[in-house]
Amino acid sequence: MLDYKRVVAAFVVVALLVLASCSSSVIAPEDVETQPVSDQNPPDHEASPPPSPPQAAVMPDTAELSELWERIDGSTATIPLTAALYETLDGNANPPVHSTTPYAYIRLLDGASDLIFVTYPSENEIAMAEEHGIELEIIPVVKDALVFLINIENPLENISLRQLRDIYTGSIKNWAQVGGNDGDIVAYQRTADSGSQTLFLKLLMGETVPMHPPTEWIAESMGQLVESVSSYDNSKESLGYSMFYYVNNMYGNSRFKLLGIDGIAPSRDTIAQGQYALEDYYYAVIRKDTPSDSPSRTLINWLLTDAGQTLATRAGYIPLRPLSDVASDYDVDPIYVGEIDQSSGTGGNALKTSIDDAVSGGVRRPLSDMFFDGFNYIRHINTSIMANLNRVDNESFRYTIGDSILVRSFTGIPNNYPNYELVSLGMLRIDFPNGNPFFKHVQDLGNAQYFFIQLSEEISPYGVGADAFSVTYDLVGHILPQVSLFTLRVNIPDRSQVSEKINNQLEAWTSTFPGDGDSARQLGDFARWYAHDYRLQPDIYLWRNYLSVYYTLNTYDGPSFNMPMLYTICFDINTGDVVWLPDVLPDYLDYSTAHVFALADFSSIEPGDYPSQEFITEGYVPASGSVITGAWLQYGGLAIYLTEPSGRVLQVYFWELPD
Repeated sequence: MLDYKRVVAAFVVVALLVLASCSSSVIAPEDVETQPVSDQNPPDHEASPPPSPPQAAVMPDTAELSELWERIDGSTATIPLTAALYETLDGNANPPVHSTTPYAYIRLLDGASDLIFVTYPSENEIAMAEEHGIELEIIPVVKDALVFLINIENPLENISLRQLRDIYTGSIKNWAQVGGNDGDIVAYQRTADSGSQTLFLKLLMGETVPMHPPTEWIAESMGQLVESVSSYDNSKESLGYSMFYYVNNMYGNSRFKLLGIDGIAPSRDTIAQGQYALEDYYYAVIRKDTPSDSPSRTLINWLLTDAGQTLATRAGYIPLRPLSDVASDYDVDPIYVGEIDQSSGTGGNALKTSIDDAVSGGVRRPLSDMFFDGFNYIRHINTSIMANLNRVDNESFRYTIGDSILVRSFTGIPNNYPNYELVSLGMLRIDFPNGNPFFKHVQDLGNAQYFFIQLSEEISPYGVGADAFSVTYDLVGHILPQVSLFTLRVNIPDRSQVSEKINNQLEAWTSTFPGDGDSARQLGDFARWYAHDYRLQPDIYLWRNYLSVYYTLNTYDGPSFNMPMLYTICFDINTGDVVWLPDVLPDYLDYSTAHVFALADFSSIEPGDYPSQEFITEGYVPASGSVITGAWLQYGGLAIYLTEPSGRVLQVYFWELPD
């Protein structure tokens, strides 16, 4: 359970506001203006009057809420809120999975969800509700704000609402026009119906129509937008927007900063006191006809009490009203904030024969001392942890490791992160104690989550052995409107020419994605079915001297091995040559205990449905004339495509690699 302090009772009197313009009603905190700011009516920065005291809070019964959790959805930025509610009020299984704002609304209207935690509905979402004949009830549960962010290298600190509108209508095109350096403004927007785009139109633009940006200036996700503004390459002219909670609590990146608006910088205090101009809320949204004694209303009513608002505050959100005896430890612990991509080791250049000097005078050396001079250790650690999180849970084959332990997206630890232990020569452990911003409290791990990082002689004075190879991953961009492609580069120590040969071939290979064959069709069908942003990322496995690189589809909360493989390539790491993996497999493969199934077909099913899939019982014997038409090394085993004489393609997984 989350530990939160006793609070003095206080409550907000709510008033029902019926909106004639849409089929919904809003329960709004007293005296809080929720209309968009206009040029003619500048924002009133006076704080709202103190709210009225509440009735006593009653903790909801666990059994009453037991069937509600799987029918909760929401936006990315409210995942920690749902997780905190679940941990406090239930805590016996995986917390609810959030899709994104537009798909949460779709699920609510289709009856797949009973309660969603989201931003205010867009015009399209309101129209969809009307088409379904559904009236929405929209209840503010915590405060937030729309914030504008720029690259850390941009010297600008403040901007006016009018200037922002003029930028997004195209009237202002250069930073020099608003007091910055000379340079064209790259003004990013979000996709239609995303929560931040809806607030951008509602709070900033009002009746003013923004310019239509180039496709490359439209970010599919909040993370992509933040990354676009804060990256090292050609981003110091960029401007974007997001939610205050997201950029302060869910995206650990030190390469951006938030702009003040009309002289008021966005902060917990200025938002809580109503001083910041673009304040809004996260809402609990339900169908208006939801019964008064329903689990959804029970949970919402508790969240609005002091106990519920305190819980939200402990999860990093801004409460609807001031709370007594709640310490201002709102922000992520500073040890998790800082540069997460660039670093330089300080451990010298000589190998050591013991770990005795890792602690000097009773004080542990900084993390940078665990790596050779100049080595970018923080990227290496963060890449290793992210790769671990993306692995599929070997017990269920349904969830990634990250799905089962993350509270919010892992974005990386910063330089000289203090929570580590040099376990032995060749092995470093990175600890995330209870209370960290990323991972759940894990009782059987001593109140900490941890990851082991192998240290080789190529990167660390405490290393053991040589790396067979190392891998770094890169985001290329969109290859379909909803699909982002990740690629990789390999580094084979003492074989720079081989590494370069492999990397050049990988680049040429992935540049053809998605292609125009069956793989492209499968990817398109899957993206339509998946119905929200999808990351197509590679996996690798090394067997003998063969490096297998492959891209399989994965729902990240569904089956892994039962999903199709789209693209694969294999290299000989001694020569860098491309190898057709079936050619180096043994002539005989034992199918008797293999996992055999037909490919999942997403072409004719709708989002929310699941494809039927034929599974072959143990003891499968390939028909005479069957041909292996694809092979890749997956999670310590061998996977193949087997095409039968009839033309049917089966996917086969052998649990062990050939001898």
